[in-house]
Amino acid sequence: MTRPSPQPALRVPPWALVLGVALVVRVAYLLTAHGPAFDAPLIDADYYDALGERLARGEGFPEGPFWQPPLYPLVLGALYWLGGHSLWWPRLLQGGLGSLTAVLAARVARRVSGRGEVELIAGLLVALHGPLVFYDGELLSTSLGTFLGAAALWLAVRESPSVRTALACGVCIGLGALAVAPMLLLVFPLAWALARGRPIRAALCVAACAALVLCATFFNRARTGEWLLISANGGINLWLGNNADVDGSMAIRPGAAWEALVDEPSRHGFQTPASQDRYFTQKALAFCGQRPLTCVGNLLWKARLLLVARELPRNEDLYVVRSQSPVLWALTASPGGVALPYALLWPLAAVGGVALWRKRRSGMEEARVALIVAGSALVLAAPSILFFVSGRYRAPLAPVLCVLAALGLHLLWTRAASRAVLVGVALAVLALSVWPVRLAVDSVDFEAELHYAVGGRLARLGDDAGAVEAWRRAVLRRPDYLEAGFNMGLALERLGRTSEAAQAYETLLRWYPQEHLLRERLARLHGAARGGEP
Repeated sequence: MTRPSPQPALRVPPWALVLGVALVVRVAYLLTAHGPAFDAPLIDADYYDALGERLARGEGFPEGPFWQPPLYPLVLGALYWLGGHSLWWPRLLQGGLGSLTAVLAARVARRVSGRGEVELIAGLLVALHGPLVFYDGELLSTSLGTFLGAAALWLAVRESPSVRTALACGVCIGLGALAVAPMLLLVFPLAWALARGRPIRAALCVAACAALVLCATFFNRARTGEWLLISANGGINLWLGNNADVDGSMAIRPGAAWEALVDEPSRHGFQTPASQDRYFTQKALAFCGQRPLTCVGNLLWKARLLLVARELPRNEDLYVVRSQSPVLWALTASPGGVALPYALLWPLAAVGGVALWRKRRSGMEEARVALIVAGSALVLAAPSILFFVSGRYRAPLAPVLCVLAALGLHLLWTRAASRAVLVGVALAVLALSVWPVRLAVDSVDFEAELHYAVGGRLARLGDDAGAVEAWRRAVLRRPDYLEAGFNMGLALERLGRTSEAAQAYETLLRWYPQEHLLRERLARLHGAARGGEP
């Protein structure tokens, strides 16, 4: 009797393992996260949440053009319309998108290297990338834009691109630009990649992308009679990163300083959104034209900041809120001040760049794929250098960086002959990434600002009592916090707690004796207390 031949062991594909790990990590983060930064979407996230609620009610966008790219609020509006207003719906969706991003990065790595182990490493690096896990839980367009960028890159590097592939890639880029506007730059390397001797594919990719982006353009035109490509915030962001004091401008926070900056074009006679956007764009270009050496120096300095291992804050500081979850705490550890994951990724990605460079001598198709990945990495890094660097804007680069890091780790493991040179490259980049950089934004008390933002959200939702407590925490941390103290006084007035409101104003007057708004509020309160007209 013949024995049955042994069945081959069931082998889990690398992408399936990556997907499982990514999902487990993101679900664990969502289940364990707590604290004000997680419970209350802050600043831009609060704006998106309010706009999503408005769209779910069928009220449409506010008057005027899009201030920020429109896709993410539309997604929120659809989720809230289908399932009711719950922060869980976008977070669950983004956890799924973040997990798929890890799979897409793994598949790109497999296409570049042809090796399953490189595929697995790249996917796991994305799955365990702490900042990406964090942004998957935030009500921001970062997760959606990062996923669409990774999907576009995966479509572009496929072995046999077709007309459908080209159209799908263009759709991903166009949607990505409607979520995070700088993703539009991907159309240049990826349309070229899709051509491969058939320009019609490149044309279809560009056409599909343009058709989606022009929907926003014509919407803005219909609303205002002016041309704005996607949104009206591009000019001010360009100026923030291209002026005589980039470090200081990057540290401008929500409040009086930000409002004064936003109102600057109006004070110069520019009243429409498009003209205000052009005002800041022309101001930035004029600065670079008049002081080209300083402008180039700023670009080099921002390129240096792009390589910094730690996350640079924008709306909130990751290192303040990382205590909201043990998962986030572990994935963004900073042993000895060496911040993960970028202290690991940048050195390995530099070696991965060497691996791509060596592929130029391989077959034509291998060299082309390597060039696509390298070009995409440069294009995704460009917005941070052209505008300004922060963790949130660097995030779309992370999947490609993980692909490069996986290639670099494989090259270090297999190339014994040149390992010393490769280790030298990695150590040099490591030293650059962890070398201390002191920035103006480092002096911001982000914990006080977190409580200030929580108070603003609670006040918007009609919870003045909760807002007062949040603003009180902000003032306890920073007694000279004018915006927090003044808003706390206004909320106390609305609650009828006028004596506490007067005390809040009087305390602030010790810091700001010339602030006329404080004196006006005190005069009204004292007049009402004497029985006079408020």
